[in-house]
Amino acid sequence: MRQKDEIDAFRVVTQADIEIAETGYDNWNGGTKIWTLYLRIPVSLFVPIENRREAIASTIKDNIKIILGDDRSFWVAVEISPVRILASGQGVPDGKISERTRAAILDEMRARNTVWYGGLDEIGFLSRVFDLSSMPSFDSRYSNAEGDIWQHCVNNDDWPLEWIYTDRRFRLYGAEQSIFLKFICEVLHPVVRKDDSEQDLLAEAFNGHLRTDGWELVEDALIQGRPVYVAQRKIHALGGSVQRIKAVAATLNSDTLYEDLRRLERIGDSEPGEAIALAKEIVESCCKLILDDRAVAYPEKAEIPELLKIIRSEIKIMPDGIDENAKGAKEIKGILTSLGNIAHMLAPLRNAYGKGHGRGRDFKGLQPRHARLAIGAASTFVDFVLDRHLSQ
Repeated sequence: MRQKDEIDAFRVVTQADIEIAETGYDNWNGGTKIWTLYLRIPVSLFVPIENRREAIASTIKDNIKIILGDDRSFWVAVEISPVRILASGQGVPDGKISERTRAAILDEMRARNTVWYGGLDEIGFLSRVFDLSSMPSFDSRYSNAEGDIWQHCVNNDDWPLEWIYTDRRFRLYGAEQSIFLKFICEVLHPVVRKDDSEQDLLAEAFNGHLRTDGWELVEDALIQGRPVYVAQRKIHALGGSVQRIKAVAATLNSDTLYEDLRRLERIGDSEPGEAIALAKEIVESCCKLILDDRAVAYPEKAEIPELLKIIRSEIKIMPDGIDENAKGAKEIKGILTSLGNIAHMLAPLRNAYGKGHGRGRDFKGLQPRHARLAIGAASTFVDFVLDRHLSQ
């Protein structure tokens, strides 16, 4: 679609939250399944194309047919709608963690022989997630789960380490999602996981599995310098920022930006050093592409500070009808420069805190929050600069 200059359809696809579902069946030609591609786009994109969305949906459908070929066993329909904004407290749709992902995480712990209760005992750990006093006992001598766990894990110690994974009271492979997520976050809690290296390795392993379903464990707080993790959808990490940069890349018709975005989507914020490097490249590319469009020369090896100076002199920062020297203009220019410089200033940290060199056991590297800072600043910068460029 980009190569064919079908830009509206291209923007819809690149900015959409996408869901594909089997929605019907037709007896035509011996039986044909009907699949629907739901494209939910930001309101700011939906409103300008609302009256043309059926034509745009048809364009997208035609391109899907070109790619898939003439397969008579199914039809594809395309529906475009605005993203539904959820009220506070509502769950996020399609945010389920699959049984396969749960099994992968729990099997990872079993394969590693992870002492899931860590620095606590079994009762101390499980009480952080479950109400043991309200759960039944499998030992007739005790009235609840707390009693028989104490008997077999503390008093006699005759249950194997892996008993928790198959105990039907806790149903870790099939428990409510919130319970499952609470369990694995507690496995990583600094009070439980005393060894820094083990905490880091498990967090990385868990996120490797969760990423498939669009989830991640992120640092929420620190206890004595060590992170407490909570679970959140990936859409709250780099998702929105990447989508904004995609819109800019579509407008500027840049293969370079798209290559950077493909790399960024693959790694997310799991490799902070690489994400920061990409943020720097994205800001530089955006500046150079806009200057190219305006036929403005710049040094071949110019870096962000020099490019920002040229950009500021070329595009109008203030809205149409307001003088560039009006009250507040200086502050807006300062904010814009700061946003552009964040990725540039974070980049040298890769050498000091990245993965490129051997490190001692006490080494602490860049964290996902650093990646989110760099990418968030880059997306805000390119969004604003492109808007001012196009308006002129």
